[in-house]
Amino acid sequence: MVRPEPSPSEQRETQGLPAEDAVRAQLERILGSPDFAQADRMKTFLRFIVEEALAGRQDRLKEFAIATEVFDRDETFDPQTNTIVRVEAGRLRRRLERYYLTDGRGDSLRIDVPKGSYAPLFRASEAVEPTSAPEKPAVPATPAGPAGPATAPTTEAVLSVPTGPSIAVLPFDNLSGDPGEDFFADGVTEEIISDLTRFPDLRVISRRSTFKYKGQQVDVRDVGRDLEVRYVLEGSVRKAGDMVRVTSQLIDATDGTHLFSETYDSDLSTRNILEIQDDIADRIVAAVGQPYGVIARTGARMAGGTAAEHLDSYGAVLRFYEYWVRGDVALYEPVRAGLERAVERDPDYASAWAALASLYLDEVRFGFNPRSANDQLDRALEAAQRAVMIEPENSMAYHFLFSAHFHRGELDEFRANGERAVSLNPNHADMLADYGIMLCCIGEWDRGMALTEKAMALSPTHPGWFHIAALVNHYRKGDYAAAYAEAKQVNMPEFFWTYVFFAMCCGQLGLDREGRAACDKLLELVPDISEAVWDRMAAWNFPRELADHVVDGLRKAGLPVADGPA
Repeated sequence: MVRPEPSPSEQRETQGLPAEDAVRAQLERILGSPDFAQADRMKTFLRFIVEEALAGRQDRLKEFAIATEVFDRDETFDPQTNTIVRVEAGRLRRRLERYYLTDGRGDSLRIDVPKGSYAPLFRASEAVEPTSAPEKPAVPATPAGPAGPATAPTTEAVLSVPTGPSIAVLPFDNLSGDPGEDFFADGVTEEIISDLTRFPDLRVISRRSTFKYKGQQVDVRDVGRDLEVRYVLEGSVRKAGDMVRVTSQLIDATDGTHLFSETYDSDLSTRNILEIQDDIADRIVAAVGQPYGVIARTGARMAGGTAAEHLDSYGAVLRFYEYWVRGDVALYEPVRAGLERAVERDPDYASAWAALASLYLDEVRFGFNPRSANDQLDRALEAAQRAVMIEPENSMAYHFLFSAHFHRGELDEFRANGERAVSLNPNHADMLADYGIMLCCIGEWDRGMALTEKAMALSPTHPGWFHIAALVNHYRKGDYAAAYAEAKQVNMPEFFWTYVFFAMCCGQLGLDREGRAACDKLLELVPDISEAVWDRMAAWNFPRELADHVVDGLRKAGLPVADGPA
């Protein structure tokens, strides 16, 4: 008697592999995550190869089959000349890696696509508890009130749409003259959509809604009305030989005003096409979406003349961004008042809680509106923890959670939450720069400098404080001329650290007149700076050797700094 061939399910059971139901449940978990939610084509790709593997058809997962089944190519498809499947497989592997570093850290089953193959592997993995999520933190009952018991995010918080402006990314036009290059233009578009969703205050329209305009000549004002969005991003890709040029422009859909336009050129002979695609998408996203991006600056100008009591919640966060860029103590009180009203009105607005955490920290690290340092550090931690509880994927919430731990001297928690913030949004330039500076302060110079350099590359119009890491790095090495050049780039006239840095460099270089002028301005801004400078440096975890070096420069510039702690 001939025994029937075992089914794929039976084969899986005898081989000790995960059950089909478990694999499909894991697949749905992955496809519902932020990295995949807006990437329809990527979801189709992953679902296809998983289902084929579960059906025992791994041998069918070749480039031609994937191109025709997933990417709508016809029988003339030639994998030797068209790299779409290889490129998209590389992107899929990266998204899966990112998923298991973030949302999927605690998952007990992994789906991987090993290099050199398109057949997925299914394997059990040890559940890893996320180290970055706080355990039931105390949460302030009101912005100024006592801490109360922790609560989980409300249903409204979980289901709410982003509070801020809306944007649609239209499919980038392929101007190369070769329809086979559509995949690159579509890939840039999808990367931009996916990465913009990492900025929690933006409402980003899905690819499914925007790709209906592919290949059409449209009036963005009509698109704005159709999709109910304020902003439209459009662009084009032109490939000629080894060169590729991508042009993008952001348009206000209410009146057709062009707000931003940029061109990016890359050489395919020196870089992988996938790296170029990612780099271009990163730069566009940073320019448009980050807190200093075009959309935020446009909104800040609109909110700039509004009194705190009349600002809506998003407007209060925009006003915070303006304060964050300028470091002006005169803005501190109205910005804090606006945010405290925002969390009273919208207690589930995570970005407002995160911004409020930053302001409470500023009372300690900058001496603004000084009250009890310990009380304010506690309030900052509680507000940041509240933000993380409301939106566990909000990189801004983790930004000020790692900041709170840093200024409390809790360095293990600082690093864990810092890495979580970076994984959630690797294009958030101000978060990268802030994390990098803090790492430099505790002696982790290589990682810190790499992050600040990436932040500056992502944000050519970055605020002056991005230069602080390079400035202090040069100074500690004794390269005072280079430190002086960086100090001139800080250019934040109402920020007292500007004059600390400038004075210490002038002191070491013997620039007496400039040094004295910097000291005079410093004393004007912080009359007790001769004594307070030690506390300011301690708040930033300066090692004693570096603090003594800073004081040496200040004294040479003419500032009578008191002796430091024994």
